[in-house]
Amino acid sequence: MIKVNDQLQTSQTNIYAAGDVTGLMPLETVAAKQGNIAALNMFENAGRTINYLEIPSAVFTSPEVASVGMTEKEYAEKYNVCLCRTISFEHVEKAAAIKDRSGLIRMVLDPKTMEVIGVHIIGPMAADIITAATYAIKNKMTVYDIRDTVHVFPTLSEVIKKAAQSFDQSPDDMACCVE
Repeated sequence: MIKVNDQLQTSQTNIYAAGDVTGLMPLETVAAKQGNIAALNMFENAGRTINYLEIPSAVFTSPEVASVGMTEKEYAEKYNVCLCRTISFEHVEKAAAIKDRSGLIRMVLDPKTMEVIGVHIIGPMAADIITAATYAIKNKMTVYDIRDTVHVFPTLSEVIKKAAQSFDQSPDDMACCVE
């Protein structure tokens, strides 16, 4: 493993490293992003960095597993507090329509700002759904921002909105399209 700083520079001033050799999130998409940032920093002195908490990952199993941001445990260890909710895909109408309600979503919030700081999904199409959560984290969206956004109905990605609603409502009382 080659140690790099947050701008992907090694201990040698003019040498940068990217990809699996850095030991930082060994994913092809991350390696490509690191390569781009390392080149910009090396040749243009751009000072660019990567926020690894904004990078989603997925495991293409059955069911799929996808994650972005901090876990409840990571946040609680760092700040001694956490606000989290878990929603079953049983509350998602599209899951009923495709006859696969086996999924779960866990949403982690900063309790002071109500910003989404982590989303973890196990279930059908989790790898596709996680991108919406990635946008929420990258853009520092609160659960109220998510709830205020019109979602396509019926879709599995609506589980993001259901998770956001669950901080103020019981999943059994949530309407599909009313907020």
